Amino acid sequence: MTALFGVRTRRGAYAALWALTLLWGSNWLVLKAALESAHPVVLNLQRTWIAVAFLFAVMAWQRRLRWPHAWWPIVVTGFFQTTVNFGSTTMALAEGGAGRTSVLVFTMPFWTLLIARLVLHERLRGAMWFSVGFAFAGLVLIVEPWRWEGQLAPKLWAVLSGFGWAAGTVATKYYQRKHDLDMLNFMAWQMLAGVLPLSLLPLLHDYPPTRWDAGFVALLAWTAVMSTAVGFLLWIAILRHLPAGTASLNSFAIPVIALLSSMAFLGERLTRSEWGGIACVAAGLAILAWQSFAAARRGEAVRPVPTPAEGG
Repeated sequence: MTALFGVRTRRGAYAALWALTLLWGSNWLVLKAALESAHPVVLNLQRTWIAVAFLFAVMAWQRRLRWPHAWWPIVVTGFFQTTVNFGSTTMALAEGGAGRTSVLVFTMPFWTLLIARLVLHERLRGAMWFSVGFAFAGLVLIVEPWRWEGQLAPKLWAVLSGFGWAAGTVATKYYQRKHDLDMLNFMAWQMLAGVLPLSLLPLLHDYPPTRWDAGFVALLAWTAVMSTAVGFLLWIAILRHLPAGTASLNSFAIPVIALLSSMAFLGERLTRSEWGGIACVAAGLAILAWQSFAAARRGEAVRPVPTPAEGG
């Protein structure tokens, strides 16, 4: 595992981190394109099941496949991280823009701060309050709750996705305190547990069939294997050489990549209110990035650290 993807040194880990950031940033565009051929619920099931199969195959190959020691951590984390986060992201992308959705989903660090305060009793200190304030103001400006017509539903789905991601992050940290977790084993099992409830939906609803062609197969393979499964394995390899706080700084660049690429390739346009909201979210993320960078240089633990999923 140490030499996975050729990541053997700290310099190699930084190069891999750049590649991973581009991979996860572009995934929003890939998901949006794939939704032209598949219903969002069906697409989410397809990509998650393929990712699960890939991760379990890797564990079997490495002879690390074993039953979890405790099921509650798997079920709780899987519900928030996979059922809520993955499911809500595809629903948001089905009707909303990729860039706008990514920004709303990446309010995750601010939700994490608030949930960790309640569950993990981690205090918000100093500039963290400013980051949360900026994020809340940005959230209101982007969602525009005073406008009930148009694009409100996908925005709410995106906010729910960010909340689910944050709750999954806090759940992972909570159970790490109580159990000795093999992160590859834990994340693969939680993904399996989280996709099972979603797998019941096609039995209850009649979704339109997927339009299979070479283009869709390529998009599905990219988002399932490369972005979700390989991205996670690459993240684990990076963490063997970089502090988690330093590595997690890539989360601040991902929505920027998604927004710029969606504007360039999909012609996405934002209102003045949305631009103002994005500026507020960016200011809040910049404060967190500065704090994370400063803490990493001092060798301190950085909170919050996103869970090793592609964030979409």
